[in-house]
Amino acid sequence: MRVKKEIAENLNYFENHSNTTIPYCISTLSPNPGNHAVIVGGTHGNEPAGVKAIVQLHRAIQNREIDLLRGKISFLLGNPTAYRRGRRYVEKDLNRAFFENDTSSLEGKRAQEIKRLFKQNPDIDSLVDLHSVSIGDFKILVYNIENSGNTALALSVSSILLHFAYHPEHMPGTLIQEASRYNINAFIVECGNHNSARGVETAIQHSYSLLSHHNLIDKCYRLKATPSSKIIQFESIQTIKPHSNFAFLVENIKTGTKLKKGQIFASDDHGDHIAPEDCYVVVPSKVVEFTDYDAGFLCRLNVRHSI
Repeated sequence: MRVKKEIAENLNYFENHSNTTIPYCISTLSPNPGNHAVIVGGTHGNEPAGVKAIVQLHRAIQNREIDLLRGKISFLLGNPTAYRRGRRYVEKDLNRAFFENDTSSLEGKRAQEIKRLFKQNPDIDSLVDLHSVSIGDFKILVYNIENSGNTALALSVSSILLHFAYHPEHMPGTLIQEASRYNINAFIVECGNHNSARGVETAIQHSYSLLSHHNLIDKCYRLKATPSSKIIQFESIQTIKPHSNFAFLVENIKTGTKLKKGQIFASDDHGDHIAPEDCYVVVPSKVVEFTDYDAGFLCRLNVRHSI
């Protein structure tokens, strides 16, 4: 009951404060010129930390607990219908829907609305998409390894040392990939488990850090790994594509589970899933539907020091 009440209150907050042509989008503008940052929560409807963080942050600005010194901030509730229902998505994964021109499904329509936000605001230069995970309680920084601007921004505003660096062909149609098409530097923060008490705090910290990076607010809160910090980077090598009756066969599989070359790690109606080399898995969700674009990723492990 408490969760449903909180969801209803947050939806009502967005409905009362939305002030753009994009539904469930709140923009706050300073009279002084500066960068335009976008903070997104609820791209997956069962990941509430980002939505809670956005509401808290916007309230703090409204109440002058934080001063917006310059520039503009847009706060976006990614998938409001899925958030209302407490589901990852309703018809299809919004975070894989941007490479299509679908206007028939609910998520396809929402993707088009978000694209319109990017088209109408060519001044947007950065975006953080706040997520959480259902397996484990990991904080993970996610970025396109082939986009140097995305990588540099992510490393500049986060102290998270566990990274998922994906090649775009392995994770097409994401919100941050779409943002990159409009020359917006963007990254994802997995803020911990859906039910983690620290998830909202992590989301707020990264929002503050992004805004501080652009000197938009009077609150100085910069997160950055120290140069001596060791970054564990999982670099994608293959998408795990599920079909009907997909199931992982490795007990307690989670992000970081190691597989040996030739190991059968999952099966479905199309057959066995076999590791092509010694590798690791990145698995964001316990529940895998055959309609999902992916069930996770096979990755190489890179260890590097922060810059």
